[in-house]
Amino acid sequence: MSHFSLHLAEFAATLRFDDIPAAAREAASRSLLDILGVAIRGRQHEVAVRGLDGARALQRGEGSAVVWGTRERLQPLAAVMANGIAAHVDDFDDTHSDAIVHGSAVIAPVVLALAAERGASGQDLLAAFVAGWEVAARVGLAARGSFHQRGFHTTSIAGIFGATAAAARLMGLDAQRTAHALGLAGSQASGINEYLSNGSSSKTLHCGWSAQGAIVAATLARAGMTGPMSVFEGRYGLLRAYGLPERADPAALDRGLGSQWEVTRISIKPYPCCHYAHAFVDCAGQLLDRGVTVEQIGSIECVVHEQQAPMVCEPVADKLEPATPYVAKFSLPFLVAARLLDGRIEHATFAADNLRRPDLLALARRVGYRIAAEGETRFPETFPGRLVATLADGRQVEERLDVNLGHPGHPLSFDQVVAKFSANATAALGAAGAARVVASVRRLPEIDAASLAAALVPN
Repeated sequence: MSHFSLHLAEFAATLRFDDIPAAAREAASRSLLDILGVAIRGRQHEVAVRGLDGARALQRGEGSAVVWGTRERLQPLAAVMANGIAAHVDDFDDTHSDAIVHGSAVIAPVVLALAAERGASGQDLLAAFVAGWEVAARVGLAARGSFHQRGFHTTSIAGIFGATAAAARLMGLDAQRTAHALGLAGSQASGINEYLSNGSSSKTLHCGWSAQGAIVAATLARAGMTGPMSVFEGRYGLLRAYGLPERADPAALDRGLGSQWEVTRISIKPYPCCHYAHAFVDCAGQLLDRGVTVEQIGSIECVVHEQQAPMVCEPVADKLEPATPYVAKFSLPFLVAARLLDGRIEHATFAADNLRRPDLLALARRVGYRIAAEGETRFPETFPGRLVATLADGRQVEERLDVNLGHPGHPLSFDQVVAKFSANATAALGAAGAARVVASVRRLPEIDAASLAAALVPN
């Protein structure tokens, strides 16, 4: 019997840079640049600082892997933990909408650390990054949202498989051992969504832990340890243990593999908050553009998919008065109110003082939601937004956005991603340093991985 893990392993082990279409290379470069900037900006966050302290404590001796945006180098296992946490801490990292996976925050730390350590070319780094994304996205697609329904964080559950495939490729594992690495990764897949109860930092751990676990899985497989070939579809496999088998689509694990490039379907975030809320934020902006004023608004009803509601609408009391900045990033009423009052969503939106603003909290209390009827929304193909504002005079004004900004169907250009990167990275690297990273990513097929890693170190 041929198993899905072996199909994915054969793809990852044999993928060459020349096999990747130009559009997929461009998409991979755009996502790689984006995640580097997001992580460098995230390094300032107190959670990332504590994560780095913890990563240091996990290692013994000197290391060579760069902690992005610093002069510090750690051993690869510690570095990928620290970089994975920093990449996810601001909730500004990219997402494959259909798969509901923040893949780059898990895969990029692994490929940067291993490719630089092993003297790999920039082409090999990009090929490993693409291979990782193709695997991670397909695991998420196969679950069809049911990991989240079971209370698991799809990013860490699916992300470890993508990062393991990337690690195995950079370590030179053949298809058989790569398949065993994927099987071993299945015993390390983890991450529960209970962080929503108090906005705790455990969610950011998921990316660092999955990145670290990927290197462990590939290293153990290289040494001869084995994993179940049926890790995905088996009786006790991932799709049953972590998902809902009646919803799962196992065939998605290798559907279009090598011809349909999921890396081209990644959405890059324009706002540092839960991706589910972005289109609603833009709908609020459309209300303002239409000439509706905050004073005119009596109430707002957001139309959300049933899978979105637990993340951004529930429990209602917690969303109406977010206790922490991280809870605010997952509060649809808070985010819609902030966009209406301030005209933007940015890092400052989540400052502790901002969470206590009477005007913002009062407006958030006027933002409610209802669950969309079946077929009423395009979720999860896109993360759409739709809201209906009831004005003080009784009139209703509806705004909708079926394709969220940053989605492949409504994309940010490379230049816009460069602007986002520069805004995130300049404080740590300086303008010249940020420009150096941009140039290195643009020229990655012509340089080696160590050169890109060196560009991430401030002068």
